[in-house]
Amino acid sequence: IDRPTNELTMSEALRSETGEFRIKASAKSFRILSSSLYSNQIAAIIRELSCNARDSHVEAGNTAPFKVHVPTMLDPTFYVQDFGTGLGHEQVMSLYTTFFESTKTSSNDYVGALGLGSKSPFSYTDNFTVVAIKDGVKNVYSAFINDADIPSIVRGHSEHTTEHSGVKVEFAVESKDFKKFSEEAVSILQWFDQLPTINIS
Repeated sequence: IDRPTNELTMSEALRSETGEFRIKASAKSFRILSSSLYSNQIAAIIRELSCNARDSHVEAGNTAPFKVHVPTMLDPTFYVQDFGTGLGHEQVMSLYTTFFESTKTSSNDYVGALGLGSKSPFSYTDNFTVVAIKDGVKNVYSAFINDADIPSIVRGHSEHTTEHSGVKVEFAVESKDFKKFSEEAVSILQWFDQLPTINIS
């Protein structure tokens, strides 16, 4: 989605009277971008996180399926886990947490490019877990809405690992939404060119 920019020539007098629109970093703006942006939050989360997983596999050249887990009575969590390029700590603390920041804007090989999908769980929950593995290091983070109502993230654990690089995003689901997650997952994931493994028979 990289687009050429058009240069606008103007006089110095006119330039001094020109201002740029900005986005103020506030609880309201973050809430709009992470929650109010989606009319169907559950479908959006499944689509956005699965697109990110698919794109990571494409970038890594991994043709194996990523994983999607819909909530059940025995395990009431939803998660998407990929085995792609993974993320290092610096990437999580900068790229992953920055709205509209994306590395996928200059290629048609990827589905996502707006830098919003990784934040989509905030449209359903105020707290989710991110497990990021890269170069033999596994970091576990808690993403949460802080006391000022601003999305935040903190690393809670780090260790060396032999696990495959990749990212897992997971959060708890209310029992009343179990069926909706299953239905939306079936509806959305059937169209993926790389089908994930999913715990639905």
